[in-house]
Parts: sequence; structure tokens; C-alpha cells
Amino acid sequence: MTNGQAEFGTRADAQSLAHERGAIEWLVPSVRDMIFIFLLWSILAGTLSNRPLADPDIGWHIRTGELIVSTHVIPRTDPFSSTMYGQRWFAWEWLYDFALGILYRGGGLNGVVWLCAVIVAATFMLLLSLLMRRGCGLLLAVVLMLLAEAAATLHLFARPHIVSWLFVLLWFAALERWARGQLPRWGLWFFPASTLLWVNLHGGWIFGFALLALYGVAEVIEWIRVKDAFARVRSARRVRGLIWAGLVSAVVTLANPFGWQLHVHIYRYLGDEYLMNRIAEFRSPDFHGWAQRCFAFILLISLISFAANRRRVRLREILVVLLAVYSGVLSSRNVPISSLLLVLIVGPMLWEQIGLLADRPGAWGSMRSWLRRIVEFSGRMEEQEFRLRGHLWPVLAAAVALTICFHGGWIGSRRVIDAHFDAQRVPVAAANFLAAEGGVDPLFSTDSWGGYLIYRLYPARQVVVDDRHDLYGPDRIRELVTVMQGETGWRHTLDGWRVRTAVLPAGSTLSNLLRELPLEWRIVYEDKVAVVFERL
Repeated sequence: MTNGQAEFGTRADAQSLAHERGAIEWLVPSVRDMIFIFLLWSILAGTLSNRPLADPDIGWHIRTGELIVSTHVIPRTDPFSSTMYGQRWFAWEWLYDFALGILYRGGGLNGVVWLCAVIVAATFMLLLSLLMRRGCGLLLAVVLMLLAEAAATLHLFARPHIVSWLFVLLWFAALERWARGQLPRWGLWFFPASTLLWVNLHGGWIFGFALLALYGVAEVIEWIRVKDAFARVRSARRVRGLIWAGLVSAVVTLANPFGWQLHVHIYRYLGDEYLMNRIAEFRSPDFHGWAQRCFAFILLISLISFAANRRRVRLREILVVLLAVYSGVLSSRNVPISSLLLVLIVGPMLWEQIGLLADRPGAWGSMRSWLRRIVEFSGRMEEQEFRLRGHLWPVLAAAVALTICFHGGWIGSRRVIDAHFDAQRVPVAAANFLAAEGGVDPLFSTDSWGGYLIYRLYPARQVVVDDRHDLYGPDRIRELVTVMQGETGWRHTLDGWRVRTAVLPAGSTLSNLLRELPLEWRIVYEDKVAVVFERL
């Protein structure tokens, strides 16, 4: 064999090896891919499958989506309530509802849960990736990701708010790159472009602007404090870019079906002290539940991380932590987002401390050896992890799951996906009875069941009230509380609403009161969950 032939053969072998490595990088699943698939199927058919439909509120979102799909019009007046019919209604989550309407037509409740599973799995897959890119070792990153996911189960429902989890992570990642000078100028367009989607999906875009404002404040303070002339120029350029992005994004928030009136409506809703104190998800978390305890543990390790951290903590990190802690302690619905932000900040700090312990001569020998193995193993795994970039398997898993959902959840003769409302928490059997009865008069029930009754019985029957508290306002909700608790004037309020059929929780105050009025109300259906009364 000549030298030329040998060289050609060597080059061919090298090219073949490079192709094989390239194929491996695109086809072999990464840890992030496996996390996505694990969470996807946990929500669809595993241990978390009881969470997405645990909140009956999703019922009216589904019906709203169906209305949009069938009429090609975004509703601007209420169609579901007998007491608010035709009144101005801000369906500000219309884009998410529209997606629900399409998926529900194809896959029923399975399709609804599929959308939730994909968004949540993508969110925590992104969280894991961001933790590693910020300097947190793979093993610790997985632990923190699972801890944040456990805290997020507190509010893991198939409602539009889960979209804000993903958008907050995306904005945090973009703002971090901007603060480090790694975001190209065209990258600033990400903020207004994503705002256009976010403002029509969920009201959580306000949280994104809070993050943007905090980064802006931190950069302005840094610009004032820095002495180096070149650093001041770079800082000033970043400040101008962020101001521009913020102003354009603020203008883009007007690109919704309701324009500036949506902003006024949200301000009035969130500023209503009575509603904020009454609605459970707006109240502070009760730390007796497992999800709340996971959030408390995240708060604890955040405190420890800041106390043990030896490097200079950046001002923007302090501001983000303060925002996360305040919002999470203030309102239980903010716990998932707060958990995401906190682990992103403290993850690199914790990993740095682990690395220092592994190299500290005075540490226990066995402990130091064990920590060193963890650090070395995580380093090797991370190097391999970022080489695997195909992400084919998550896409394939999501596509297969959607196909199964569109076939009723069946694979052959076995049903693997069966999304349904929990008959022990919502009046499933009572709704079946009412559907068979075929009545048309409005249904009175507690606000927490209103969304489910809309889902089951609309358009044949409307509800008197449901959990769209921003629609009904504080006065109507006060009247509802008066009725449900049997306070002075409850009978007058029911008469004013012309209630003839009531679906009430078994053992509730009002159901016990109506039992004592057999000449006015009769029980037509009863089980362990609900009692159906009809006026005589």
C-alpha cells in the first residue's frame, strides 16, 4: 500500500468516526431528555396524573376554547352565568383556551392534560439545563430540579398559569445573558416578541416585567458605581438596550383583544383586598403540606447558601431572591415560580461550596473523598451531557403521547392514559344525574364547583356563580359567602337570583339549612360528595 493510499484510508476512518460520533450526539438521549420523558409520563399516566384536573376551574377554560374554535371569535361578554350573562368579560387567557379547544376536540381531557404535561416537562428540562450552564453540577442540579418540581405540585394544574413558569425561565435566561454581555443586539427583540404571546396566554407577564425592572435597577446602580471608563460605556449600553426592550415590550402588551382596558382590569382585580384575602391561591401558603414544605426547604437552603457564600454576590441575584421570597411567601400561587428562581440563584453557590469542601485539607477524609468523587463524576457527566444535543427523544415521546391521546388513551386493548376529574372531589355523579334529568334552569353551587358544572352541563344549563372572581367582583362574592355560610339575608339573596336548583357539598352549612326546609326544598339526588336540591 502506498503512502497516499494509507493517508486516504486514515482520513476515511477519521471521517467515519466523526460521523459515528455525530450520530451518537444526535440520537443518544441526554439526562435532560430523560427528565422530560419522565415528567411527561408522570403527569399523563403516573404519580402526578391526579394533579392537572384537580382544579375544576379548567372546565370553563375548555368550554371557552371550544367557543373560540367553533365561532372564530374571542368572547367579550359572559356566556356561562345566569347572573352575569351578557356582561363585559375579559377572557385574557384566550390563546391558551384556544389551544385547549383544539386539543379537547381531538383528544378530550387526555389532550388537555397532554398540553399541561408538555409545558411542565419542558419547563423543568429547561431549569435543569440552566442550572448546569450557570455552574451547578449535574447531580446537584437534578436534586434541586426535583425539589422545585415537588414544590410546584402545589399549583400543578392544567390551567394557563403554567405557561408563565416557562416564560419566567426564558426571561431569566435572556436577562442573565444580557447582564453578562453575551446577548446579541437582536436578542433584545426576544422580550417584545415573547410578550406578544405571553400577554394573550396568561396574566403572569407582570412577573416578567418585574424581573426586567430588577435587572435594570441593578445595572443602573452598577453603572453609577463602576470606575473603569470602558466598563461604564458597556454598562451604559446595556442600560439603554434594556430600557428600549422594556418600553417596546410595554407597548406590545396592548396587542391583546381588550387593549389598555385589560391593564386597568388586572390592576383593579389584583388590587381588590377582599378578593385577594378570600381566594385561597392568593393567600400565603400553609406550610403543613408536602409541596409547601419543599418550598420551605428551598428557602432554608437559600439562606444557608447566602450565609456560606464567600464570593461577591451580585446585586441582581440579591434582588431576584428578594422578589422570589416575597412573592412566594405572599401568595401560594407564586410558589412554583419562586422555587424556580431560588434554585437557579443558589444552585451554583451550593455547588461551589461542595467543591471547596472536596478540596479542603481539614475536612474529614472520607467526606472529602466522597465529595471529590461526586464533583469528578458530575464533571464527566456534564461534559457528555452538553455533547448530546439532538433532543429527538422528547419530541418523539410527546408526539407518541399525543397520538395515544387522540386514540382515547388506548394502546391496543390497554388504556394507558385516562384523564378524568376526581369523583371524590367534584360532583361527577351529581352532574350525571342532572344531565340525565334534562333541566334548563340555572344551577347554584359553590364557586369552586362552577367551572366543572360549566364543563359538564353548558350550554343546556348556566351556573349562577363560578370561580371567575374578576368577572363577578367583590360584591357578588360577598353575597355568595353570605348564602353558603347561612348568614343573615341568605334566603333573600337566593330568591333574588331565582335559584331553583342547587348543587351543594355534602355536609356544607347551606345544605344542612335546606334540609331543615322540607316545605321549600326537596332532595332529588345525594351521595357522599354532593346533594342536589330543587325548590318546591
